[in-house]
Amino acid sequence: MAFDTALYRKVLGQFATGVTLITTALDETPWAMTANAFTSISLNPPIVMVSVMEGETRTHILRTSAFAVNVLAADQIELAKRFGSRNRPPDQFADVRLRPGVTGAPILEGCLAWVDCRLVDHTEQGDHTVFFGQVEDMRIERQADPLLYYNSGYARIEPARKTRRARDHAVEGKLVFFDWELGEY
Repeated sequence: MAFDTALYRKVLGQFATGVTLITTALDETPWAMTANAFTSISLNPPIVMVSVMEGETRTHILRTSAFAVNVLAADQIELAKRFGSRNRPPDQFADVRLRPGVTGAPILEGCLAWVDCRLVDHTEQGDHTVFFGQVEDMRIERQADPLLYYNSGYARIEPARKTRRARDHAVEGKLVFFDWELGEY
């Protein structure tokens, strides 16, 4: 029986994730890609993991041994789409505010939060490289709705009105999908 890749994508698409922008810089030239395969691996030492498809981002991270993971807000969907595309404009960073992190990896100004990492290990798995980075610096930049990826589409959580339960630190709301045709949530 042949492996059903379409079904595989649909099954894994049922797992909602946050959306990040993975950034690195080679010879002071920034590079970025959208990624949702990101997670914390260890608290002590602080290690995170990101999975990167074969390509320039992979090459740049291997050459610089540094990367940053920038957690995107729902209002940064255009950045997610731009850096998730293989067809990017030549001036892809023209309107993007970046600053160097302690590792030299670019930090995206205005994201929700970021971790600046030094590469400590990597492994090849299929058509991806899994990178493990030790967190050298981190910060929460602002409070806003996170950008999510679910069922092959971008989404955000629309918070429900405050309830007693919400006051007890539980957040209730509904998932709102981005409408590609209308260009809005």
